[in-house]
Amino acid sequence: MREHTTPAVESLRKEQKQQRKAERESTPEQQLDKALKDTFPASDPVAAQSPVKPGAPKKRRQ
Repeated sequence: MREHTTPAVESLRKEQKQQRKAERESTPEQQLDKALKDTFPASDPVAAQSPVKPGAPKKRRQ
């Protein structure tokens, strides 16, 4: 467990990790279906992309 983290933070990180894994393993057709379901109202354009969280880039291992 990481220092200074709460069980809620760890739970959130675990859930986000599972979501990223599911996104990577989904087919383009599945991604489009999800984007269509997530797009509301129907007049909005389909957005088949994952939101990007702003922040500093991860440090590269050397």
